[in-house]
Amino acid sequence: MTEVCHRVGELPIILETPDSYDDPVGKTKFYKFFESGLEFGFRAGKLNHIHFFVQAHERYSAYRGDMLGRVAQAWSEKEVLQELGHANKGGQGRLDMLIGYVHPWVKYEFEMHALRMEFSKVGNLWKATLMSA
Repeated sequence: MTEVCHRVGELPIILETPDSYDDPVGKTKFYKFFESGLEFGFRAGKLNHIHFFVQAHERYSAYRGDMLGRVAQAWSEKEVLQELGHANKGGQGRLDMLIGYVHPWVKYEFEMHALRMEFSKVGNLWKATLMSA
């Protein structure tokens, strides 16, 4: 994480899931880079996920890096499907009474990791998550 902090150029806010979650695998430790639009999550000491907030959300600024060889904000749902092909899983946008609006999403599963991409109501890439499989 020291090298990541150096490359990102920002010190993270570090948080952990509360003890009350009683997760048998262990707590998740979050490294939140609010200015860079990134979040790294470690579970049981191993990298579990990286969130790329392509659009600003809550305290996160928009991620300003490339994704799949293009500026992240340039991707639409249609273009992602053309580039990566049919997704393994996906879902439509919907309102959930507990967590609020759930964005439309697709998930690509690979041998060692998965890529989940969420889209805004108008079809622009909203968030991408690289996660362990």
